[in-house]
Amino acid sequence: MAKVTLKRIAAEVGFSEATVSRVLRGHGRRYKIRPETEQAVFDAARCLGYTHGLSVFKPKPLRTRTLGLLIPDLSHHFLGQLARTIVAKAGESGLAVLLCDTLEDTETEVQRIEQLLGQDVDGLLVLPVGRQWDHIQRLSLRGLPMVVVDRIVPDVECHSVGVDNYGGAREAVEHLIQAGHRRIGCIQRLPHSWISDERVRGYRDAHAGHGIPVDERLIIGDLYGQRNGYLETKRLLQMDPVPTAIFALSHLVTLGVLRALREHRLAIPDQMALVGFDDLPNVDYFDCPVTTVRQPIEEMASLAVSLLLEQIESEGGVRPVMIKLPTELVRRRSV
Repeated sequence: MAKVTLKRIAAEVGFSEATVSRVLRGHGRRYKIRPETEQAVFDAARCLGYTHGLSVFKPKPLRTRTLGLLIPDLSHHFLGQLARTIVAKAGESGLAVLLCDTLEDTETEVQRIEQLLGQDVDGLLVLPVGRQWDHIQRLSLRGLPMVVVDRIVPDVECHSVGVDNYGGAREAVEHLIQAGHRRIGCIQRLPHSWISDERVRGYRDAHAGHGIPVDERLIIGDLYGQRNGYLETKRLLQMDPVPTAIFALSHLVTLGVLRALREHRLAIPDQMALVGFDDLPNVDYFDCPVTTVRQPIEEMASLAVSLLLEQIESEGGVRPVMIKLPTELVRRRSV
């Protein structure tokens, strides 16, 4: 289907392209365009299937009341819960959400963003994979309403809502150190992604703060899910000396660690201490509930939707806001 142009809309309604352009950019009042003229332009644009494209401001009559949401991995409990909460918060404001799983792949993420823009969404909520930021920078420069969620984007001026991954990781590792542990395995999620790097930095600085050198062999892992946690725990248990504690950087990694420790018949916490990042589902049913770093899902989702709505409804643009929320170390019985 051919793209609907301003020229085509102008021909349909019998007004100039300049008038049509001013109306569709939300500048009708500024140029003293009559309300009935504006309404005729809006009606024609909707009838012809005009998509607003990449303008900074979309007039209310052209809004689709639809947001785009990109999630790296919907099988991840935390990300799934965050997506569900965002959908609920958007629904409270009468907004629908088109949800895409980007499969922890930046190229897929870029493709899904363009597909959502083709659906003429009013704005985007993006949880980037976090290895590359060029496409996020380009989106920001376009002026499209957008909020980056669960990440604080380095060197890109855009709205973002995330948590203090560094502080949460540092507190978790300090908890292990204070319990007497000196050899602490660190199983990453996706290495060289922003979140993983921040959590590993917290791990390192917790050691430095107590004058404990880091054994680089203890920082391992190169995948995202349970298999990563399972295989890397097996590797840690083959080391000499064996670590006395493990810090798992996601809930899926934590599940893999638990499986490996069970196979080796190692009791938690007597023979191996364990701390995870992100709360585990159904943790109360575990023989030994795991100490975890909890993220404020409800607050993150609410702020993200509010920031996006503010941009959608603001004709003059909104200065980017960066919000970093604190995490909570939930102490259970695994340390």
